[in-house]
Amino acid sequence: MAFRLDYAFWAVSLVTTVLMRIGIIASSNRSYIVTKYSTWAIDYFYIGATFYFLEQYLTYNFTPEAVYKHQVLNSALICVVDILKAFLFARLLPAIKIDHLKMLRRDLGSALLTLAGWKETFAFLGRLARGEGIVSEFEEGKTIRKSVRHQIWYWLKIGGFAIPSVVAIQTQYGLFNCEPLNEIVTVVGEREWYECHVSRFFYVYMEFLVIMLVKDAVSMNIGHQLLHSFFYSHHKTHHLPMKELSIVNAFYFDIPDLLLEDGIGPLLIILIKGLFGAPMQVHYATYMLCVLCDQTCHSLNPYTCSFWNPLLDDIMRPTVSHNLHHALIKGHYTVWPIHHIYGVTSANMETPKCLGGFDEDMKEYNKIYGTSFPTNL
Repeated sequence: MAFRLDYAFWAVSLVTTVLMRIGIIASSNRSYIVTKYSTWAIDYFYIGATFYFLEQYLTYNFTPEAVYKHQVLNSALICVVDILKAFLFARLLPAIKIDHLKMLRRDLGSALLTLAGWKETFAFLGRLARGEGIVSEFEEGKTIRKSVRHQIWYWLKIGGFAIPSVVAIQTQYGLFNCEPLNEIVTVVGEREWYECHVSRFFYVYMEFLVIMLVKDAVSMNIGHQLLHSFFYSHHKTHHLPMKELSIVNAFYFDIPDLLLEDGIGPLLIILIKGLFGAPMQVHYATYMLCVLCDQTCHSLNPYTCSFWNPLLDDIMRPTVSHNLHHALIKGHYTVWPIHHIYGVTSANMETPKCLGGFDEDMKEYNKIYGTSFPTNL
C-alpha cells in the first residue's frame, strides 16, 4: 500500500512532539497549556484555510489582480488573528501589548467620533500630502508608534499597497506559479512494498524551509546587522514598535528596508534556480509561507506558530526571539532562532547564554515583559 510522504512527515513530527512534551504537559499550569495549544489550533486553522483558498480558487484564477486582492486580505486577516489572541489570552499576555491595543482602540474612537479627532485626521492627511511618511519621515518622531492614524497609514502603505503590488508584479512576470498543491508529482518505488507518493505540497514546504534558511543567512544575519550598525536610518521606522510589538504594528516599514529584509528570500532562490538551468519560479504557496513566517514572528503571543510543523514550532520560537529583538534593539537578528536548540550557538547572540536553549530566552522574555510563561512548555 502506497503512503504519502507529506502525511508521514507531519505524523512523525506530531508524534515526536507529543512524546517530547507529554510529561511536561502533565506537570504544567493548565492556563498556559490551554493558551499554547489553543494558539496552535488558531494558527493551523489559518494556514489550512489559506491553503484551501489557494487550492480551490487561486489555482484556477491565478492573475496579478487576484494575487493583489489576496495579499491585501491576508494583511488584514493576520492582524485580526493577533487581535483575537489578545482578546482570548489577555490575562497571560504582556500587559504593555494589551494596553497598546486598547489605546489604539480609544484613539480610533476619538478619530471617528469627535470633532477634535476629525480635525487631527485632516491635519494628518495634509502632512501626507506634503510627503511625510512617503518621501520623508514624520516630524513627530517616536511618538507616532502610539498614533492610530500612523498605524493605519503604515498598514495601507505596506500591507495594503507595497507588498500586494510587488507580488502582483512578480506574478505578472511569471516568477510565481500556483499549480495544484495536492497533486502527486513524484512516485518512489512504484508497485513496490515501499511505494511512496510525494505531493507538490511537500516540495512547497521544503522549498519554504530552504528559502527561509537562505534568507536568514544572507539577509537577516548579514544585511539586518548592517542595518543596525551602519544604515540604521533606513531601519529605524521598523523599530518604532518596541515592547508593544504585535502583528498589528509590524507594518511599520520603509519600503527599501522591506525589500531587503522580507522580499529577498524568494528572489535569491529564483536566481539560484536560474544558474542551474531550472525554471525561474517558486510556488505562490511557498511565498505565502515565507510572508506568514515573517509576519507571525511579530505576534503578541509567544506561542504563535511560524513554521506550521509541530516539531519545529515546539523546539524553536521565532516570536519569542523577535520580540526580544524589538524590545532590546540588539541581538536576535535572525528569524530562525537556532540557539533555542540546546547546545547550538548562534553568531548573532551577544552572550554565551544561547547554550541554554529556549529556556534562557523565555526567562529574558518574562523579565522584560513582566510575564510568567513556563520555560519548559
